[in-house]
Amino acid sequence: MQAQQIRQHYRQLRRSLTSNQQQAHAIAVSEQLDVLLKHKRNTKIAAYLATQAELSLNPWIASAAEIQQIFLPMLYEPIEPRLRFAPYDENTRWKSNRFGIIEPDTHWGKTLHARQLDIILLPLVAFDRRGHRLGMGGGFYDRSLAFRTQRQIWKKPLLVGIAHSCQEHPGLHSNPWDVTLDWMVTEQEIIPFSV
Repeated sequence: MQAQQIRQHYRQLRRSLTSNQQQAHAIAVSEQLDVLLKHKRNTKIAAYLATQAELSLNPWIASAAEIQQIFLPMLYEPIEPRLRFAPYDENTRWKSNRFGIIEPDTHWGKTLHARQLDIILLPLVAFDRRGHRLGMGGGFYDRSLAFRTQRQIWKKPLLVGIAHSCQEHPGLHSNPWDVTLDWMVTEQEIIPFSV
């Protein structure tokens, strides 16, 4: 299958999950993340707001905001589209970006570059057991994390893919610009890759 066919297949698969399944998966992933991050305190962690049946991080964000510094992605497009990460708290103001996705309404000067974060929780459309992820196709995360392809070992940010277990694909094609994950978290398991 071509990348677009794979995207369509797994997007349809995750949309077919009932609201009860979505909610149960979100709670299970929140518990998995608590296990994975149990020794981390006051860490800069980028999460995301789920869209298009992505696995929601809302239960985890609600519980982690007291002990972690939570950041959310926002489009930053001065020259080449990429992401910056805005601090999140109960006073965060919101706006819709050009894709209609809700993001923080924060001036870019108050945001962080990906390399300033300790951990990034990434949404995805499909993943495999080698740490490859297939995103929505816009390349925002890959461009924002391109610095990780310049060296073999990066201590941070740690990249953690988040998805429903049904989004696992037997083997995804990898491009030179693709950034591999360090961990994968689903409602069923925590999968280590390069750590």
